[in-house]
Amino acid sequence: NNICFTTLNPDGEIVSPTGVRFIGKEKRKGLLPGILENLMNERDAVKKKMRETTEPEKINYYNGLQNAIKILMNAFYGVFASSFYRFTNPKIGGSITAFARENIKNVINMLNKDNINVIYSDTDSIFFQSPYENLKETVLFGKKISERFSEGGTILEFEKVLKAFFSHGKKKRYIGKIVWPKEDMLVRGYETRRTDAFDLQTETLTTIFDLVLNDKIDEAIKFSRQVITDTQNGKIPVEKLTISRTVRDESDYKMPGTQAGVQASKKLMKMGYEFVPGMKVSWVVINCRVTPQAVEPYIDGREFKHEPDWSYYAERIALSVSRVTEVFGVDEKNLLTGTTQKTLFGTFEHRPSTKKKSGKRN
Repeated sequence: NNICFTTLNPDGEIVSPTGVRFIGKEKRKGLLPGILENLMNERDAVKKKMRETTEPEKINYYNGLQNAIKILMNAFYGVFASSFYRFTNPKIGGSITAFARENIKNVINMLNKDNINVIYSDTDSIFFQSPYENLKETVLFGKKISERFSEGGTILEFEKVLKAFFSHGKKKRYIGKIVWPKEDMLVRGYETRRTDAFDLQTETLTTIFDLVLNDKIDEAIKFSRQVITDTQNGKIPVEKLTISRTVRDESDYKMPGTQAGVQASKKLMKMGYEFVPGMKVSWVVINCRVTPQAVEPYIDGREFKHEPDWSYYAERIALSVSRVTEVFGVDEKNLLTGTTQKTLFGTFEHRPSTKKKSGKRN
């Protein structure tokens, strides 16, 4: 739609769903659309190379490269709605979101008319059920749907086939078992990649995701409670509790005294270790009930002589895990206490299964 700060004009002929106007590319091609077109061509060239090679290392390299270009392309427009961006423009950001939402709704309506069950959607993704159980037929079906809805400036990219899909109901929060183009796990919106995540949290969530996607709900809940109980009782190796982040110079922070990383780096230097701004520092929380929370640096290979705040870690895990288990009637409090949530009719017994048929994502 030629959306760009260089084409934003009250007299423009392109009108977004929010009423904002842009000049058409016939009169002036936007700077950003031009850059994105070049990136799209680069990505297509990389994907072509990936299809032509049979070497696993090259396939992984090209796949990572094309995915990086895709993320860069998405970020170009995403930043316009972000408050931290130098050229933030609510009119442009709102128009982009509105156009995307309108396109997705149109696709959903057309799929529904064809009796194709849409499982999940957001501003840039659609998951729908395949009418086929066979993977080969499902892939062909996905490609046909992609071609059908890719026209003009709109591209509906057929990305992957899932054997199982689980959504908490929240936008941008879901997991899935990918079976094409390669077997993998899809995770969005959960705390497996947050900068303050720790190994125990990530490992626990990953195991629970796998159990849920294999419809082993009772086993997932039992495993969750066991990990939380072990954490509460201090039975977890300290190295699985470490939080690691890049720490800048103290002067770079508005409130350095509140930063756990700054606190840990200072203690590292007192212990005789060198600290260089920009290096990654690891620490363990020993008391979260003081302000700022007390942390101690963790040094690999050196005995950790402090007592971790086991309650803090148990609560962090319970909070993360409950975003999955609460769908099955087990919330954060239940996980921490080992109780079962009750309803007017007794204990919560109805547990929905994960979607088992194949789905696609644009």
